[in-house]
Amino acid sequence: MKYRSTLFFVSLLITSLSVISQETAERPVDDPAKLIEQASLFSQKTQSITSDFAQEKEMSFLEEKVTSTGKFYFQKENRLRWEYLKPYHYVIILNNNRIRIIDEGEVKDYDAGSNRMFVEISGVMSGLVDGTLLQSGQFDQTWHEAAGYYRVILVPRETMMKDYLSRIALKLNKQDFSVDELKMFEKSGDYTLITFRNKKMNEAIAADIFNVD
Repeated sequence: MKYRSTLFFVSLLITSLSVISQETAERPVDDPAKLIEQASLFSQKTQSITSDFAQEKEMSFLEEKVTSTGKFYFQKENRLRWEYLKPYHYVIILNNNRIRIIDEGEVKDYDAGSNRMFVEISGVMSGLVDGTLLQSGQFDQTWHEAAGYYRVILVPRETMMKDYLSRIALKLNKQDFSVDELKMFEKSGDYTLITFRNKKMNEAIAADIFNVD
């Protein structure tokens, strides 16, 4: 009994130290307004981004997480391309107010202006990349920092966005304020985690990457 009791307290101590370590790894930011301004300056200098990405999606009705990888492209003004390469080929292109989805070769086009949901999603995705979302007033923001990165939690203020999105967690690189990690939590509790790797800034991107004609 004494042996089991000792193991229990050792286990409890390790768990407590782990929790304390996690809590102290990140600390509140003293001046978020200054960081928002710096992020805005970075976005002004960024004309394009090309990156690899890995996505992990957790859904309550599935036992295992759904993982996928692909390429991400961004170009001012308001042009995005998410190209999933594994385990399936799926492309989402946002070009101003037009959206094209290519699913295993099948093409579907949408007018974002005719669907408020598309408008919201398009605005969020573009704003996340170019830094304007942090200044939009659409979200309540909580900032923390750790070695090498800032983490900001965005909680939507608008009722419609709250219907499908409870919060967004962003991990921003301290060197250039680019997004290293994006985690979107749905109202249901499901989440999507996207990690960006091998980012290349301000390199030329072929025009047909964003083609919706």
